[in-house]
Amino acid sequence: MSLEHEVLKNQEVQNQMRAGNSVEQIMLGDYPRALTEAIMNTMNSNKDISAKLLNDDAFLNRFAKIMLNIFIQNLNKGIA
Repeated sequence: MSLEHEVLKNQEVQNQMRAGNSVEQIMLGDYPRALTEAIMNTMNSNKDISAKLLNDDAFLNRFAKIMLNIFIQNLNKGIA
């Protein structure tokens, strides 16, 4: 499963994205936890990057914001 699919299984995260909330607002909601869980769930296929993300908070935060923008774009386009 993809990271995006795993994150978007969280309905609250989808609602926050669809509502047009800012990245900062979404980062304060369920998204960071949903992303962390998705990273852990897909860890076997992404061991190196998963370990780096889970052990470096600053790197995880930057990655989270990049992925959030991609997820919002895909959700708005109906791709997700």
